[in-house]
Amino acid sequence: MRVKTADLKNNLSKYLNRIRDTGETIVVCDRDEPIATLTPIGRDADAEWERLRVEALARAEKIGIKIEIPPRRPSRAAKPSARPTLAPDRRRDIRTIDLVRKERDY
Repeated sequence: MRVKTADLKNNLSKYLNRIRDTGETIVVCDRDEPIATLTPIGRDADAEWERLRVEALARAEKIGIKIEIPPRRPSRAAKPSARPTLAPDRRRDIRTIDLVRKERDY
């Protein structure tokens, strides 16, 4: 993709997000002459994610389970928030949790 310097200046965040999401390289042009390129940085975290992903998929296939793991590490915004489960009486202290657990038939 080719981008003029003025457009890059006005929409830098948009182009940086596009590079991050798609991994594509952007050629920066001044008066239609290429002067620079913006390319994504290969990060060790991405390589580690890919390694763990491939291992997990192989283990799942070996035992006959079909799972889906995204090819890219999810962003922090995509992670669900961990909130404690409230007891029926809206308390979350350990005594209430023990009380609720004792009522279950396992």
